[in-house]
Amino acid sequence: MAPSTAAANRSASASSGGSPSGTATGGSNSSPASSTCHTANLRIAAKNQGEARQGVGSVLITFTNKGGDCRMAGFPGVDLKTNYGNQAVDRNKQEVGIPFTLRAGKTATADVVYPMNDTGGSGVHVTALVITPPNETHPITAPVNFSLPVSDKNTGRLEVTPVFKPVS
Repeated sequence: MAPSTAAANRSASASSGGSPSGTATGGSNSSPASSTCHTANLRIAAKNQGEARQGVGSVLITFTNKGGDCRMAGFPGVDLKTNYGNQAVDRNKQEVGIPFTLRAGKTATADVVYPMNDTGGSGVHVTALVITPPNETHPITAPVNFSLPVSDKNTGRLEVTPVFKPVS
């Protein structure tokens, strides 16, 4: 069997977010708050939240700033590691990432939403997310455990939200 149509239509290339979505702003003369948040200065984790609403699951991605103040804007790149190989996650085109300063020690979040596997079959087993922060090129791999349905029908969207500013 093959992954669902929605999942199968996704390219395994990094074009949907596995590569940087822009270039870092500022240079050596810019203030820390105008520098892009770099992977090396972030603690990145992913946690499956289970069913967020009927038939839709959610994985919460957290970006904790362990360096100085930095800028975040846009979508993280996310690829799934599955029993069928790697698969890129599309961006939610209905949402817009708003630039913000991620203060030292603060956490920003993004969500991966996916169709729940309620087919009774084993589905496409997801074992990890390969996550690249917005405007960055260095990914990390975070373990997760969930299953996508295997079907010829479009069973829902698999997509990532932009990174959201932490609540003050």
